[in-house]
Amino acid sequence: MALPVAAADGHAPEHPSIARINDCWLEGAHHGDGDLLFANHIAVCAPHVPYLVREERALLARMVRYLIGHGVRQFVDLGSGVPASGHVHEIAQALAPATRVVYVDSDPGIAAEGRELLAGNENAAYLCADIREPDAVFGAPEFGQLIDLAEPVAVLMIEMLINFPDTENPRRLVSSYVEPLCPGSYLGLSHFGDHEELDKGLNMFSRMFGQPPAVTLRGREQFAKFFTGMEIVEPGVVPVPLWRPSEDEVGHNPDRAHVHAGLGRKRAMRSVG
Repeated sequence: MALPVAAADGHAPEHPSIARINDCWLEGAHHGDGDLLFANHIAVCAPHVPYLVREERALLARMVRYLIGHGVRQFVDLGSGVPASGHVHEIAQALAPATRVVYVDSDPGIAAEGRELLAGNENAAYLCADIREPDAVFGAPEFGQLIDLAEPVAVLMIEMLINFPDTENPRRLVSSYVEPLCPGSYLGLSHFGDHEELDKGLNMFSRMFGQPPAVTLRGREQFAKFFTGMEIVEPGVVPVPLWRPSEDEVGHNPDRAHVHAGLGRKRAMRSVG
């Protein structure tokens, strides 16, 4: 997804990418000057956001390690961004080399760079597709080559659902990715919550730099509804830093991080009669 922003010299606007903005905060090498400018603008207005993005990347690593430990060998990462250092395939395949990963993003530039980074990795592919069209994702040749829906799959939507307003029925979108999966599959989500501090940051951004990114914030209870019908893995729906951290990952006041995460497991169908 690209967002218009005025260039540093006030001339023609550039189009930074959310994925590349996150790359700035993750200290990656896959962003440009426009992305860095926009990232700096956000950080001025909401200085806690870069920290939360880094926490979400650490969460992703913990979820992948948990899933590998519970026998999952297939991952579908929706709204992936650039699959650079510390992304799903790197973590999973270090633990289980035969793990298969499909990344999906609608940005052609991101997808092209993702394919370059994955070149030579026969167990990973990058789809350029709109995740609003799950049939296109499931029907893609690369998906069929790597993902066997008869075996457990982990679908990951980390920091993705904020891009979908309620008018687009995001709960139905999530269900459309879970329904084709076999029992024992997983759904991993994270979501920025509706909080006064973030609202103030968005308002400040609007006054200083123009229209802020269009996002939909959801509280914990609303977010938890995305897991309806699934078995929630302990510790449940919690602030991102509190989802199964190691001892050295627990910082100060982790419960005040207003981004929640959870991992749901698809239950077996109950027999009738």
